[in-house]
Amino acid sequence: MKAGVTAAIEQAEKALYHAMLEQDFEQLEALLADDLRYIHSTGVVESKRGYLAGVANGLYEYERIESREVTTTDHGSMVVQTGIVEMLVGERDQPKEAIRLLFTLLWTQSAGRWRLSLRQATRVPL
Repeated sequence: MKAGVTAAIEQAEKALYHAMLEQDFEQLEALLADDLRYIHSTGVVESKRGYLAGVANGLYEYERIESREVTTTDHGSMVVQTGIVEMLVGERDQPKEAIRLLFTLLWTQSAGRWRLSLRQATRVPL
C-alpha cells in the first residue's frame, strides 16, 4: 500500500471521529459519502441523512471515541479499515455508555477525496 494512501485514510478516520465528537455537520457532510450505509452494532442501518438526523436530534452524542489495532487495506479506489473502537456514547442529556466495537470502514475515493461509504460494527465485551 502506498504510504500516502495510508496516511490519508488515517487522517480521514481521525477527522471523522473528531467531527462526530464535535457534532461538526459541515465536516461530517464532507466525510460521509452520499450513498453511505451506517450499520450500528444494534443492527440498525442508516443512510447518510438518517445518521446525520440522529446526531442532530441527540440520538447519538459521543464523549469519547478511540480506535486501536486498525489495519488498512488498499484496493485502489477503495480502502478497507478494520479494528477496534471504544466509545462513550448515548442520547443527549442521558448517561453515556462505554462500548467496544469491532468495526469495518469502507472508504471510497471520489473527486480526489476519501469519503466513508460503509460502516459496520459488532459489539464485543469490554
